[in-house]
Amino acid sequence: MKYGGYTRILHTLIAIGITLELVSSLVMKSPKPGRALTPLQSFGYQAHEMIGMFVLAVLVLHWIVFAADHAHKGIGHFFPWFSRERMDAVLGEIRELSGLKVADPEQSDSLAGAIEGIGLLVGSVLAASGAVLFFGVAENGAMSRAVHAVKEFHEFWAPAMWTYLCLHAGAAMLHLALGHRSVLAIFRW
Repeated sequence: MKYGGYTRILHTLIAIGITLELVSSLVMKSPKPGRALTPLQSFGYQAHEMIGMFVLAVLVLHWIVFAADHAHKGIGHFFPWFSRERMDAVLGEIRELSGLKVADPEQSDSLAGAIEGIGLLVGSVLAASGAVLFFGVAENGAMSRAVHAVKEFHEFWAPAMWTYLCLHAGAAMLHLALGHRSVLAIFRW
């Protein structure tokens, strides 16, 4: 697999950023009026905010790269839902997986592209809602009803990112175990 420099850099930054976001979410606590936070909880929250804004900036750049038509295999590879031909390829790969066949990603990567697109959408939703929280939550944790609704929305989608990260990393490890070394091409400089 061949990836452009933009794609490699952005993928690496997003992977690191989202992983750090998920790790910081394990130790952080959100401020609330009257709630005392431990230093670790406070640090985790502040780190989550700062890393989240960084991830948002990287995701915006990624969407700009998509809009400029620099996406690996085109934007339709990541969002196949609007093409019968692309969806047929995705469904064909799902049928192969249900038969416990894991194809070499050099020959079959339609499902991987669609899943990558879903991850990009979930990450973007989390980053955008996190930005609303960054600007909408007071230092003591006070927030309007609208911002509280965004907080609930943000927390609702967080498990989807955990699921995505586990499946994505697990699929990469499975491919490596099967000798499909091409999955490492995204990290080759």
